[in-house]
Amino acid sequence: MKKRAIFTALIASLSSLASVAGQTEMQINTYNQQLENVAMVAQLTGEMAQRIVNAASVAALKDNLAVSITVVDASGQTLAVLRDHRAGVHTIRASYKKAYTANSQKRETAVIAKGIKEGTIPADLRYLDENILILDGGVPIYINDTVVGAVGVGGAHGSEDVRVAKAGIKALWLAQ
Repeated sequence: MKKRAIFTALIASLSSLASVAGQTEMQINTYNQQLENVAMVAQLTGEMAQRIVNAASVAALKDNLAVSITVVDASGQTLAVLRDHRAGVHTIRASYKKAYTANSQKRETAVIAKGIKEGTIPADLRYLDENILILDGGVPIYINDTVVGAVGVGGAHGSEDVRVAKAGIKALWLAQ
């Protein structure tokens, strides 16, 4: 009888261990799937950034606008830059800061400027980082509902900068 009780307890323990092992294996499989999903998250490539800059430049030249165009990745690092030979030297930094701001805030710089003017966005936002620039012309780039970078255009009137930036992004999707 005593041997039978020990044997039953041993079987119960082994069953319990098998159940835990099965759960652990399932957790490992779930974790591996999550890692694969993270790896599949879209990102902005240098090639894509170059296409955006080229298309934006064509749009600017069409209207005889002398601008600088900068594309940054999700971390705010420059992927591509193009400055028209007629654009002011300050436009290089302005286009970068607009792209950086749009990427950082995950919205257009024109929307931010309007929000500050209306009081719905704190004006102190401009002091968060030395690269924040609240002028029209910065537009975030979305892939699968995720901001993967931004394009900034500087050198023309704000609304023209926005139009040129959006023309660059539009060309990215037309090429696909």
